[in-house]
Amino acid sequence: MNNLISIELNGVKYRVDKTFTLFAFLSQQQIDTQGCALAIDQQIVPRSEWQQRGLSNGESISLFQAIAGG
Repeated sequence: MNNLISIELNGVKYRVDKTFTLFAFLSQQQIDTQGCALAIDQQIVPRSEWQQRGLSNGESISLFQAIAGG
């Protein structure tokens, strides 16, 4: 049985375990998320939800540096 799904992070494709949460994926990839915002399929995901948010096959994740402006 195949427990892997395909997702994309900033244009790079990954195969990950379908039980991974967003936080687990980012941790496994050793991605520094300090000062970053994140969207899945162009919908912002609040940082408070990263540990519970599961991943689905075909999702596209965008991780970007949050910038304050005026």
